[in-house]
Amino acid sequence: MTSCHSIMLLIMGRANLGLLGTKQIQDVLPFDSDLNQLLTGLIFVSLVIVLMLFFLDTKLGQAYIATGDNPDMARSFGIHTGRMELMGLVLSNGVIALAGALIAQQEGYADVSRGIGVIVVGLASLIIGEVIFKSLSLAERLVAIVVGSIAYQFLVWAVIALGFNTSYLRLYSAVILAVCLMIPTFKQTILKGAKLSK
Repeated sequence: MTSCHSIMLLIMGRANLGLLGTKQIQDVLPFDSDLNQLLTGLIFVSLVIVLMLFFLDTKLGQAYIATGDNPDMARSFGIHTGRMELMGLVLSNGVIALAGALIAQQEGYADVSRGIGVIVVGLASLIIGEVIFKSLSLAERLVAIVVGSIAYQFLVWAVIALGFNTSYLRLYSAVILAVCLMIPTFKQTILKGAKLSK
């Protein structure tokens, strides 16, 4: 992350880069600004999900999944797990770059410090999606992650709406993440208690 920060500074030339006067992606759509931003997000999210499903259904994608599930077994089948791990990093960082570009388009500027703390949002989205939905197929799981990210943003918005000091927003985000992590444990405890009471 430290080296990426320096690389971004090198590419951008300064810490903050405005996009005023440049044509934005959402301007291509014919609706009002807010609806255009929403539609742009939905289009790109749908596109990423479809491309991921297509890729993971190929032989290379199956090798990638096998590496993630059990690297030792994948190696025994002749899969180059090191290459698969590198490919995973490349793909995930490509999606991250796309997301960063879309956020810069939406906000009208790019900032080198904008990505700090985003890993918390990603983790919360995954966890909330897994907590809300269970026993999902791959396509359903990808949609659940999107639903989880929206739910997480609503939780953060609710904290702000309740009048909490926004200076501590990252602390609130961490608390929300911690609570989401504890929900599966609470569920198991309640289910065990219900079984014992029977």
